[in-house]
Amino acid sequence: MRFASGCILMVFATTHFLNHALGIFGVAAMEAAQEWRYWFWHSWIGTVALYGSLIVHPVFALLRVAQRRTFRMPGREVIQIVLGVAIPLLLIDHIVSTRVQGVLFGQDESYHAVLRRLWPNLALSQSLLLLLVWTHGVIGLHFTFRARDAYARWRDPFLLAAILIPLLALIGFSVAGREAQMMALPPELYTAQQVDMFNLNVTWAKRAFFGLIGGFAGFVVLRELRARALGAIAVRFVGHGVRRVIPGPTLLEIFRRFGIPHAALCGGRARCATCRVLVLDGADELPPPGPNEARLLRRISAGDHVRLACQIRPKRDLQVQILLAAKQRGAGPSGTVDPDDRIGKKGLTVMVADLRAFTALSERQLPHELMNLLNRFYDEMSQAIAAHGGRIEAIYGDGLMAVFGLEATPARAGAAAIAAAGDMVRAVEALNREYSNALPLPLRIGIGIHGGQAIVGAVENESMGRREITVGETVMIASQLEAATRRLLSDIVVSAETVSATGRSYRDTVPHKIAVKGRDKPMQVYGFGSTPAGEARSDAEQGMQAKDGAGGWVSAAKDATPDLADPGPDRG
Repeated sequence: MRFASGCILMVFATTHFLNHALGIFGVAAMEAAQEWRYWFWHSWIGTVALYGSLIVHPVFALLRVAQRRTFRMPGREVIQIVLGVAIPLLLIDHIVSTRVQGVLFGQDESYHAVLRRLWPNLALSQSLLLLLVWTHGVIGLHFTFRARDAYARWRDPFLLAAILIPLLALIGFSVAGREAQMMALPPELYTAQQVDMFNLNVTWAKRAFFGLIGGFAGFVVLRELRARALGAIAVRFVGHGVRRVIPGPTLLEIFRRFGIPHAALCGGRARCATCRVLVLDGADELPPPGPNEARLLRRISAGDHVRLACQIRPKRDLQVQILLAAKQRGAGPSGTVDPDDRIGKKGLTVMVADLRAFTALSERQLPHELMNLLNRFYDEMSQAIAAHGGRIEAIYGDGLMAVFGLEATPARAGAAAIAAAGDMVRAVEALNREYSNALPLPLRIGIGIHGGQAIVGAVENESMGRREITVGETVMIASQLEAATRRLLSDIVVSAETVSATGRSYRDTVPHKIAVKGRDKPMQVYGFGSTPAGEARSDAEQGMQAKDGAGGWVSAAKDATPDLADPGPDRG
């Protein structure tokens, strides 16, 4: 109810502020758009939805605040609560002076009339009201949806709208306010009855609001007195000792009260599972999970005795273990660890590359020569990857992993990865020509490419600092495709899903089906730069192992690598 009513109020605020923004083009433009807004918000459906939400939302918000057993919380939650209390104090005057007075006395509610009343004496307070309402709503929406995977795609447009809408609304209000002041209209006259009714309505509305707050404050005080009379219980946190608390607060609130490091992405609303704990002792004394908690636990396939800390209110002694470890240095004063917003799932193309026969090569090279060769190799590989918008995520000995699509669509990411792979193969051929007199055998590279959903984030500890990483099935499949390059006699193996996602066709590719760990059915892949199979392969290998008269390497597999920079015509 709190969320639904808040969304209705946010929709009204958005349409209202966009109407303000049209003031940039003049009062006439604002009033033309206002007729469309009035068509809905002045209908009986719009009126019930709007004013019902104006009553329901603060009541349920105060109810949630009253349910808190500790007021140690992240700063963002404090800001949202303070804004929620401050908004009605300014909003009551605005509502009474427009809608209420318009209904009771037929007072003009058009923009040119209202702007003349507000500008310039009340311009500052109304601008402040606009910013308070908008900030409160944006904070609520952001922390509601940021735990969802799809939000990552909409976060930047959401941020842009969150900045532009109030900015344009304030500009439009300022421009139209000055225009309304210059209109040659007779001054508005108010009767004593109108003034008295305005003051009476404002007074009673504010009294009701303060009475509501006072009632909740009294409820909190009585509840705390009753809880203290019942005595304390012992809650043991594995690794953090035992705490004695009065029954009533949630386990998440107990974390915050005692500054125990923990994660709580959604702020304790059962919309994420970052605060989950394993109940080691006392699980039978807890009430069963509610609908939201049960649904979330099923979604993450939680084991027995795993519960959400934000939903548990222990009344008996309890022993729990935090499942998502959090480091103390990342915690705020209340122990809250605010997870990184950049963590989440994203559609990426992953490339895994590895030098072949590197062990045999390293046994025949001096250490300094080998390191010099590796430095040159990684210089060339990083340039090829960066040139196509990729980023190297990991380097391990003679191999690397890179990702594409951090700032691009899956289609562009797949095409960029394939083009980068072609440049990498050509760079290795150039290194073979450069080091032909120094290498006992030529360099060869195997590259696996696969696109799909991957988890992106960062790991951090004192020894290695902070590192961006990408994990998931997509990385595992790309690694298996790299390993398959040896069996398929191809320098580059790309999954059919990735090729299809690019929307392009490529020349000189050989289709294969390979078994992939974790999938029941064979996976369709394409080999790029493949050499002939059977005896022809042996001839090619012999040719690559033979030196010409000048001591350089002669490749019998000439033109085996296709021109990947030119993927051929787009499909369709």
